[in-house]
Amino acid sequence: MAEGQRLDVEAPAHGWATVRLTAPGVALEFTASYTPGDSIGDLARSAVQSLAGVPEEVVTWNTEPVECEFRFMAVAGRTRLEVYEFPDARHLRRDVDARTALVEGDTPAMARAVWRGLRRLQGSVPACEFAAAWGHPFPVAAVERLGEGLRGGVGHEPAGPA
Repeated sequence: MAEGQRLDVEAPAHGWATVRLTAPGVALEFTASYTPGDSIGDLARSAVQSLAGVPEEVVTWNTEPVECEFRFMAVAGRTRLEVYEFPDARHLRRDVDARTALVEGDTPAMARAVWRGLRRLQGSVPACEFAAAWGHPFPVAAVERLGEGLRGGVGHEPAGPA
């Protein structure tokens, strides 16, 4: 994400994890459930795909009963992240603008913010504790692929401020 943008996911506890997205004009926080899907793993995979140029990726976060969606749209080296909230998983209120946040930036910077947030999460809890607390293993392979994509195959950490 561009300057001043940050994504954090706290270490999960009892199947729940707090997610924070901050950017100029955006301060979003919610606590997501591990079920019905692995949103943390989906976030890692979506960042990999966005960096690779896949035009749209969606990550669904279930906060029981509200459902949040992160919609990543990548075009010409830029990524637009739109966050939507729906009253439940059925998304019945499509006639209402459910968008709650919008963040834009160059694709590598956006992917780097996700990578850094996931690396902070990975360093905060042992893998076995993460899996027990979240119900899914940490997406090690996807986070490694994301780091490699940001490095462009060079063997050093992606550049830029944390």
